[in-house]
Amino acid sequence: MPRVFRWRAPVWQADVDAFGELRISVLLRFLQETATRASTDAGFDPAYYARAGTLWLVRRTRLTLREPARYGDELEATTWIADFRRVRSRRDYEIRAGDRLIAEAHTDWVYVDRITSRPRRIPPAMQESFVPGGSGPGERPAFPDASPPAGAMHGTRRVELHELDALQHVNNAQYVHYLEQAAHDAVAAAGWTLASQLAAGGRFRAVAHDLEYLDAALPDERLTVLSWPVVVDADGIERCTWVCRDGVARPLLRAFSRYRWIGAAGAACAMPPPLRAALAGELAPTVSAR
Repeated sequence: MPRVFRWRAPVWQADVDAFGELRISVLLRFLQETATRASTDAGFDPAYYARAGTLWLVRRTRLTLREPARYGDELEATTWIADFRRVRSRRDYEIRAGDRLIAEAHTDWVYVDRITSRPRRIPPAMQESFVPGGSGPGERPAFPDASPPAGAMHGTRRVELHELDALQHVNNAQYVHYLEQAAHDAVAAAGWTLASQLAAGGRFRAVAHDLEYLDAALPDERLTVLSWPVVVDADGIERCTWVCRDGVARPLLRAFSRYRWIGAAGAACAMPPPLRAALAGELAPTVSAR
């Protein structure tokens, strides 16, 4: 059986959004902190990695929001190692607030050299500590294949100081702000600003992100954010997003995200038909969907 670790933390007022719901970016940071504390609990603290000259980098994260957390909730994350490969490890998470399941997530971590960022073989002692007796390789679904169509929503931004982490590149959770802002801008460009959505009795909530990290965004770099829909159905929309260096076609990050229409009562429901028609009009038939 894998080693299980639990950690609790309250939802701070500063971490909720305009609707009183905990931001997904904060959930991702909570997962990262939980993983760090789980490693320390197993005997592999920051000092260990400094001596070894290694660290873990996130390669891919998949998070599904089951129910929003709010100010006053105390979150409990339960985490364990699902598998080890030669240089990679998948860590699973479950987040609850009391009896309520808030989110489930999986993060694929890569063990790398601290200086070169080249992959390093995971030490057998580390594997035995986290998963006594060892583990077989778990299933890792391939990232969905999609390329931006000519009409993809296009935005630019500069990497700012507050977005950087201790490695001096954009923190993995920060990218969610890029994705969600691009999705908001696309809906507004289709004629449905936030004010229009609220007037129609609802608004969108991000409920799932599948994020693949391919390279690091660095201080003061100019980034291009490309976003386009791949699925529009009765109660929501799925979007693909690429974040690229300005003028470079290869993405630093690519993501698939799901947004659901939330009615005035706070529950998912069918979108207004005019909104669904406006969003469906943005679909490109050449895009490869899930």
